[in-house]
Amino acid sequence: MTVFFRYFVMLLLTLPVCYAQYSLPDEIIFAGRKVPLDKFDVRDRLSKTFNIMVLDRRGFIQNLLDKQPYFIPDAKEIFNQYGVNEDLVYIMPVESEFDPRSYSEAKASGLWQLMPATAKMYGLRVDNFADERNLPDKSTKAAAEHLKMLSKLFSDDPFLIIAAYNNGDSNVRSTLESQKSGDFWETRSNHETEFYLEKVIVYKILLSDPEKYGFTVPVKKKEPQYESCTLNLGSKNLDFSEICEILKISYRQLYKFNPHIKFGSYKSGGYISKYTSLDVIIPKGATEKLISELKKRNFMAGSSEIPSSGTNSGYGTPESIYEIKYNDNIESIAFKYGVDWRDLAEKNNLKIVTLPSGVETAEVSKGQKIRIMR
Repeated sequence: MTVFFRYFVMLLLTLPVCYAQYSLPDEIIFAGRKVPLDKFDVRDRLSKTFNIMVLDRRGFIQNLLDKQPYFIPDAKEIFNQYGVNEDLVYIMPVESEFDPRSYSEAKASGLWQLMPATAKMYGLRVDNFADERNLPDKSTKAAAEHLKMLSKLFSDDPFLIIAAYNNGDSNVRSTLESQKSGDFWETRSNHETEFYLEKVIVYKILLSDPEKYGFTVPVKKKEPQYESCTLNLGSKNLDFSEICEILKISYRQLYKFNPHIKFGSYKSGGYISKYTSLDVIIPKGATEKLISELKKRNFMAGSSEIPSSGTNSGYGTPESIYEIKYNDNIESIAFKYGVDWRDLAEKNNLKIVTLPSGVETAEVSKGQKIRIMR
């Protein structure tokens, strides 16, 4: 008997002892719906994905479990507030592995991998300075709005909702129509979407009851408390290192807790551009200290620092002209100038529309000029 063969036999003998007790549950309820394990190949498909995660990717799943306490409970609370089934929060780890800065080649970003257009549709700021898709609370609210819209389109069928989140509602509808089916499990879909749905269900099983499958239940570590501070800059760029120096925190600490801010290359010190309004997450109770010190150092916007009327640099006088850029929306412009978007829309006679999700916004287009009145 060769050394390799003996090793192979030993491996076969030891693996069942460790993992034979872990198998797909006999019944799975997801988002109030029973997974049809009795239908053609449904159990086989889910068992295969389950075994991949439980046997082959145990370290990966444990890492997800360690991160879960920082994201899943808050996401469930938000989903409940929006009337979205909380089981759908398990889309999040499939999309991003709980990485707020996760970014795809398709330009999707954040925990929920929202596309720029989708994020802006739900009022998130996505521009050259900030990307609110990377903020857990705001991106989860946008995801909840989007899932609520998909729920209406697919009659609250969680499996079609998940498929549509991954592959787009129009593609899912076309698939169902072309195959004359109303059931995701009975249709032939693309491999990515099928595996995607299987992972969401398996993640719910494993992350909801990790001890049952031999994983360690993580304990959420106590972390410093943080708060959001809005900085309205004047005519000087503000280095991130200067914020760190004022607050006595490390550059890495500022970076880690501000996933929405575009820091630029690690090789050169990043900064917040002049005439920009930006929310910065800092240690709790430090806002007054930071604002006070930045005023002393002449970083904050003041009447003597604001550009003259008609400029297009990003911040305005009580009455100035702003030209819409390709990545602007009414909410991001209003945020930048510290005004209410409805007032901005009404004073510029912009058309207010209601999106399919029920969210109201105002139509703007690239090159359009609007008056900013502060």
